[in-house]
Amino acid sequence: MTLDSRLATILTPDRQSLLFALKGILAMALALWLAMLMQLERPYWALISAVFLQIRPETGLVIEKGLCQIGGTLVGGAVGLMILAWLLPYPLLAIVCLMLWIGLNAGASAWLRQANFIYGFAMAGITATLIVVISIANPHATSSIGIFHVATARVSEIILGATCATLVSNLFWPAHVAGLLRNHARNALNQTLAYLELELKPAGTHATRHQQVDSLLQEIFALSDDSSAVFYEGSQGPGRARAATMVCHKTLSLIARIRVIGRLMRNHDDLLTDEIRDVLTQLRQSFLRMRETRSAEQAMEEAQQLRHTLRTARKAQRSTVPALQRRFYLVALNLTSDLILALEANRALYHSREMQLRPPSLKPYRDWQVAAAVGLRSALVFLIAAGLWVGTASPMAIMLMVMPVMFTILFARLPEPDQVLKRATLTSVLATPISLFFALPLLAMANGSFPLLLMVLAAPLFVALLAISKKETLAYGLGFCTPYIILVQPGNDMDFDVARVASNGLAITAGIFIAFLMFRLITPPNGAGLRRRLIRHTANDLRRVTEGPRAQQEDWFNARMADRLRWLTVCDKALPETRRHFTDLGLTGLNLGQVSLWIHSHLHENSSPRVRECARQWQDALAHGYQLCAQGKTDSQFLNRSAELLRALQGAGVNHTQKLQITGALERIDLTFQRMATRLKEGVTDPDIVPGDLTERPIQP
Repeated sequence: MTLDSRLATILTPDRQSLLFALKGILAMALALWLAMLMQLERPYWALISAVFLQIRPETGLVIEKGLCQIGGTLVGGAVGLMILAWLLPYPLLAIVCLMLWIGLNAGASAWLRQANFIYGFAMAGITATLIVVISIANPHATSSIGIFHVATARVSEIILGATCATLVSNLFWPAHVAGLLRNHARNALNQTLAYLELELKPAGTHATRHQQVDSLLQEIFALSDDSSAVFYEGSQGPGRARAATMVCHKTLSLIARIRVIGRLMRNHDDLLTDEIRDVLTQLRQSFLRMRETRSAEQAMEEAQQLRHTLRTARKAQRSTVPALQRRFYLVALNLTSDLILALEANRALYHSREMQLRPPSLKPYRDWQVAAAVGLRSALVFLIAAGLWVGTASPMAIMLMVMPVMFTILFARLPEPDQVLKRATLTSVLATPISLFFALPLLAMANGSFPLLLMVLAAPLFVALLAISKKETLAYGLGFCTPYIILVQPGNDMDFDVARVASNGLAITAGIFIAFLMFRLITPPNGAGLRRRLIRHTANDLRRVTEGPRAQQEDWFNARMADRLRWLTVCDKALPETRRHFTDLGLTGLNLGQVSLWIHSHLHENSSPRVRECARQWQDALAHGYQLCAQGKTDSQFLNRSAELLRALQGAGVNHTQKLQITGALERIDLTFQRMATRLKEGVTDPDIVPGDLTERPIQP
């Protein structure tokens, strides 16, 4: 009988999970001991702080999250003091200001990708909430000294927990981000090779290729997001971060280039020469061998041998071969060069001093409507909780304003946040009976003994930390761990109040469930408006792609397209199967950027003003044509601008072979516009087959 993977995480944990749970217990024990020794008012906040830092145990990530947590805590503490200084006599206005502050932080976090920076925004909102609400709830502590004491106590508790977690992460069985990046890079390269092979497989399906692209994009984002934390792991950290970013860029370039070859193979079989068919076979077999080898050196040798073979075959071509074949060899060579650069960047993750290139990091897509939806959701959860608190005057309602709000910010970037909160709600229900019937009776008999206190706390927490150690069970562990600590409230002056524990347990579970309902009620926009903005921003970048330094143009475009591709896949998943064409639109935009850069690379820097003006107008027509095909339309503007560009190139020093290659590229782009427009207008069910009424329109200069 095979155990369910979720149960196996708890009942048969591996060594990594055991070390993770043990480190979490050590961090919380140290935080609790120091908080009690320092006579802090609520030591359990130090434990919660330590728990959140241990979710990603790698040293660099813990340090980065600790800095974000401390920074967010200090900013939130300052804002909380400002609200109290101005609005203490007007508690309702203070609550409104808190709601706006939480909404602002939640909305700002939606413009980021790194989880640690998102956590910093969450701490800024929660710390201000703790300071203001606790001060208002205790009128006897509303003097200037009392308010300052509340603020310093909350900030001290949270910073203490962050410091203890960072120390334990560095001193006991340290795990490093460098190793994590190597795993991400290896997975990304394997996924890339699988996609390259899949694009060249005649029997492959469109759905399978899309599924592979989705998996590959997730690996690229994981590699990019975690690379920022490697800076905290010694002098080689910056080199490793650059190497990880280079792997991201080159895998994106490989996706764009292979689609040109794959579409040619599937849609224009009659145009393929015997030489092209032989190269397709060589490419497919080489990608398969590289994916199956376990040695990075062997994969590099295979890629270099493939490039050598392509160069030799290209030089051996007859002068009478079709322009399409010449273009095909060039695309295949560029693809192989990108693959070699990706493999070299992967090798630099082990020898970071070798990586000197400085590619830009992938940019998050920032949409104000998405940010508004995330901010509104967190603000409404807080407002509902505050309304219950004001209406009932119950201390338990304070719990509704803390953990649920934090979860709405932290989980907003996850693919299925409502399902994560659903799992957290299930285990939060268990925290109350375990606190009432296990922890409190034993702690009441501990008679103030810290070792006994620690043993009673550690048993359930160890199991919860085992669950947190794995991605698939993280929500279950987090849903139990934090409510359990809040319910028990370990410290110097524990009250063992059964009524308090029961009411707080009900409040926490209800709050998480409210957050779950809000995720179902308010979802980030994924409809026609978002799709139009994504396409419009891509078209704007197509117009600007040639403006910067030539050596940085492709990386600049890739960096801005990556997160747009992710959002377009989100948009596709919200549509019926027959209308899921927007991931293809995003990948088409990525390829158009690369093709246009290749065309501009053949224009001499000292070309005439007429050539430069024609090239600028052609680039505008390219972006306009891309937007039109996304609307299911085409016009003749792109063909006209292409013909003008070819006429201008006749006297610009471009040789006949290059002109033939450019002509072929322009005709392929026009055919792509026709195909995409027909798909979006008529809802073609098989998006890899060109509709029969589409014909290639030759461009006459």
